[in-house]
Amino acid sequence: MPTNGAFAAHYAAPALYNDESVELSDADGNAVPATVTYDDADSLLRVAPDQPLGTGQLEIVWPGLRGVGASGGVGRGSTTTFFVGSLADAAPPNFSGLTGIDWDLARDRDPCLDKLDDRFVFKLQVGAASDDLGNDLLQLLVFQTKDPTAPVQTQPTKVALQALPTDGVVEVRRPATKAGDTCFAAVVQDLLGNVSGGGEREVCIKTRKPPFFEGCAVVSSAPGAGAFGNGSRAVLALLGLWFFRRGRSARKPPTHI
Repeated sequence: MPTNGAFAAHYAAPALYNDESVELSDADGNAVPATVTYDDADSLLRVAPDQPLGTGQLEIVWPGLRGVGASGGVGRGSTTTFFVGSLADAAPPNFSGLTGIDWDLARDRDPCLDKLDDRFVFKLQVGAASDDLGNDLLQLLVFQTKDPTAPVQTQPTKVALQALPTDGVVEVRRPATKAGDTCFAAVVQDLLGNVSGGGEREVCIKTRKPPFFEGCAVVSSAPGAGAFGNGSRAVLALLGLWFFRRGRSARKPPTHI
């Protein structure tokens, strides 16, 4: 952690912040003065120390926030520790951009509307990144640069903000309202907000949206037997009647005149 560093916690689901306290303290338990802000769009709680940090261990206690959704429950908070070194963060990070893309189709439950929605699931391959104080505290910002629902897109749309993935892959889910050509780009950001290059490199793919089969009722018969719908039973009954009549006609003796 650099001496001029700041802190941020990303809440996975949309959350409400009602001025819950964030506790920042040094190794002796003394409170470290800091300014707390919340970004509703990204569900990101930020803590910026009012003065440069001294070398040593810091502890920060993040509050649990109430989720936006049908349940409206309060999540669990978290306690993390950092070690502050003797150097300040002086240069922006380096980033080679996104390097590949794949996609799939899924159904997700919308936490706000409490209903199932179709989603395109994009797997984005992340290129190499580096920073003068290491990669552990870098954030990845992903932008959608081409959207089939908006053929004339004047500026990129931020669709993901998360810690730089250690496995080199980030997953982005987008509403599957319309299929077509879709493109993404990304940059990385350090704790001070310094942004890398690499955003000029786009990865693109064309999606298709097959219809979902909404399902049908399956009626179980006796244990161990096969399951048939009412329509299947009717077909079997008609076939049985046809075979029965055909058998009777075959066994009827010819009439002699």
